[in-house]
Amino acid sequence: MQKAGLFQSIHDKAARKKIPISCHFDLTHHCNLKCIHCYVVHDDRPELSTSEIKSILEQIAEEGTLYLTFSGGEILSRKDFFEIAAHARKLHFVIRLITNATLLDAEAAARIAALHINQVNISIYGSTSEIHDRITTVEGSFLKSLKAIELLVKQGVSVRIGCVLMKQNINDYRNIFAMAEKMGVLFQADHRLTPKNNGDISPMLYRISDDDIEKVFSDPSFHQPPDVHEQIKYDSAFSEIPCGASHMTFSISPYGDIYPCVQLPINCGNLKEQSFHDIWYHSQEMIRIRSFRVPDIPECAACSVRKFCTYCIGLARIEAGDISTPSKRFCTEAGILSKLREGKQQ
Repeated sequence: MQKAGLFQSIHDKAARKKIPISCHFDLTHHCNLKCIHCYVVHDDRPELSTSEIKSILEQIAEEGTLYLTFSGGEILSRKDFFEIAAHARKLHFVIRLITNATLLDAEAAARIAALHINQVNISIYGSTSEIHDRITTVEGSFLKSLKAIELLVKQGVSVRIGCVLMKQNINDYRNIFAMAEKMGVLFQADHRLTPKNNGDISPMLYRISDDDIEKVFSDPSFHQPPDVHEQIKYDSAFSEIPCGASHMTFSISPYGDIYPCVQLPINCGNLKEQSFHDIWYHSQEMIRIRSFRVPDIPECAACSVRKFCTYCIGLARIEAGDISTPSKRFCTEAGILSKLREGKQQ
């Protein structure tokens, strides 16, 4: 069986049997940058300790989690990061790191390489210090991130530049793509901004226009192939679920809260108080989200461009107030994709 077919088979089985195959774990909400679009809002609670995180990793490994993304905040701001990462590797997770990499030096790059991390995603928001640092609001962050990429590439680590598209950099992303190609790393652009995790929608002020969305949707450089385990599709029995949230993917906050997805911060339970097994299989909120189907929404069931829709229940909840209320943004994007696809067929 080819690699893509193998992963497809794994995803189908996970969706059918509700195996929590993929975890997004925010290790901390502390960060050395202050990006203008950041969704993180600190809670006045202590973050998980090293031993608590290790215990959680053991629990999710036992339940079948395979893919593990460590994110933040800035993961390297935790002094115990490498101890945590080493423990995760002993549990045989496929690990991806999301970082701004400004705290990464040659020694850290070597340690990441020694752990055989699957991929390191580094946020780059511009092709120049002027553009990038204006978004991170920290002078010198651009050059530090580029230096880190060079160190990781030298160690043979797979690196992907992640660029969030916003008004401040929409005319520069092609230059970032060219820079990634020159450095020998992957590139991925994301046009969707996420509201803050307390519901504050101020980051949405920076999102790009409909005309810009059409431009990037029709641009081949915007559609770089994702990792094979990110190419999640579902068999016919699950073709109407909007995404893997609560079916096979979940998120853990730095405080031990379990969410169906990092973009759907509905608290389903806390791992300081309950086991992961109990929360995943018995949380009423998790079960409620799991029962949701897109065709249950009258507007979506009758929509002529639904097959082009990349419906996100998390963003729908924030923007429209409920997971079952379609966001106008999704409708617009589906219309654009439909027009572009029909144009290619003519």
